[in-house]
Amino acid sequence: MAFVPSPQQAAFINEALNGTSSIVLIAVAGAGKTSTILQAVGRMRGSSIIIAFGKRIAEEIKGKLKQMGIDWKKAEASTVHAIGLRNYRKKFPTVRVVEDKVANITSSWIDSNKIGPELAPHASIICQLVAFAKQSGVGIRGQGHIEDTSIWDDLAEHFDLFNEEAVEKKADDIIDMAIDVLKASNQEPEIVDFNDMIYLPLLYEIKFWQYDNVIIDEAQDTNTVRRLLARCLMKPNGRLFAVGDPHQAIFGFTGADNDSLDIIKQSFNAKEMPLTVTYRCPKSVVKFAQTWVGHIQAHPSSPEGSISLETFEQMIQNRDRLNADAAILCRNTRPLVTAAFALIREKIPCRIEGRDIGEALKKLATRWKSISTIPELEDKLEEWLEREKEKWLPRKKMAKVQEAEDKFETIKVIMDACREDKQYEIKAVVAYIDNIFSDNVSGILTLSTIHKSKGREWKRVYWLDRFNTCPSRYATMDWEKEQEANLQYVAATRSMGELIDLFPPLPKVQPVNDNKQQPAEKAA
Repeated sequence: MAFVPSPQQAAFINEALNGTSSIVLIAVAGAGKTSTILQAVGRMRGSSIIIAFGKRIAEEIKGKLKQMGIDWKKAEASTVHAIGLRNYRKKFPTVRVVEDKVANITSSWIDSNKIGPELAPHASIICQLVAFAKQSGVGIRGQGHIEDTSIWDDLAEHFDLFNEEAVEKKADDIIDMAIDVLKASNQEPEIVDFNDMIYLPLLYEIKFWQYDNVIIDEAQDTNTVRRLLARCLMKPNGRLFAVGDPHQAIFGFTGADNDSLDIIKQSFNAKEMPLTVTYRCPKSVVKFAQTWVGHIQAHPSSPEGSISLETFEQMIQNRDRLNADAAILCRNTRPLVTAAFALIREKIPCRIEGRDIGEALKKLATRWKSISTIPELEDKLEEWLEREKEKWLPRKKMAKVQEAEDKFETIKVIMDACREDKQYEIKAVVAYIDNIFSDNVSGILTLSTIHKSKGREWKRVYWLDRFNTCPSRYATMDWEKEQEANLQYVAATRSMGELIDLFPPLPKVQPVNDNKQQPAEKAA
């Protein structure tokens, strides 16, 4: 169908074609922002680059540009990390990507006693500080000197890194060591980690290929270095188009600024324009989404849709609805894994979105090389969880506690599934993880965390265990609470038709005998 712009879309396109100022386009979920951007890009003066938040979205936009017959010389799409690394290679053509670069530096310093025993327990905080410093552009011209400890104090306070008395006493030493680690990292320019792909090109003042128009998709999830890189991509008289929704800012825990769009509006002297009508969500879902975002509106032609409640068992009874048109979303991973195994037992095909989640679980399950059985792994995991709680609870790093508990509970569900199949080796846990986690799930029922569902939509969305998981009980800081509200808005607005509150599967009755004895019995 031909694109027929709404009055708000038409106003933005007209301003993009005929105006001169930069623009912040505030678009509610499902407002057709990508279609609006592409319609403008094809007719705007000069060259354009669309910076997407993730690789999948960048590839989708590339495909749409090609379908529209827009040559790459006129407009291209890329992730911010890919464009940073591409320009960085001009000066450092033999650069290697080593994701654990900072961790490797701190580990080698612990081994050589450069980081002494009094600071070694805080190595993870040092690494976190360095990562946040890179994302904040510390050391880049105009962003503060690396040795300015007040900048590091602000980072530690914002991300609540020093909330334990023992850590607080070592705060100055930790910051001094983080400064040294960042300096050492910067002195290895031909090795880059994920943060370096943006940070180092700016630090070394690489000359970027520039464009007349720079469009940032999902601009609410930017941080300092992403915005600095966008400016470097602009020609002297270029324009910035920041497209996003402050109510879909959900990646603050990764370093994104909660007020990114306001910062962009001020620093680029940008004009704000709205897209308040959603073309994705039906009227009943929009009314529900107004719980969090009062200005979202349904299109007059949108269907009524429906909001309902179901038990997991009721959902299974309507198995013909559990297909590629449907998704099960949850705040946490563990309920999704429980649901996936329940579905698999019912011979309902499904996958959990996020191979990276699976890889993190595998890494945890295989970290102890001296063990090989599930009972041994269970003991190790219980000890690990206690250590994680002892580490993070005194600092009030509740997001870290939640992450650890979610990983523990998720692997526990997988171990129980292995036992049901009379498999008792850790390699069976790894095989299960490989089987249920995938990227870009399509063609079958998708299970996804709310974070992973961002940018996607389904005709039928089951919101699993909402009442027990949303908002997270671990969100304590104001920006964390705000992002928890945003997560609920994102979950609700993935639905194109039905939104169903789904109660989790009923727990299975456990056998009387102790599962931990099974391998010994098997061996006997």
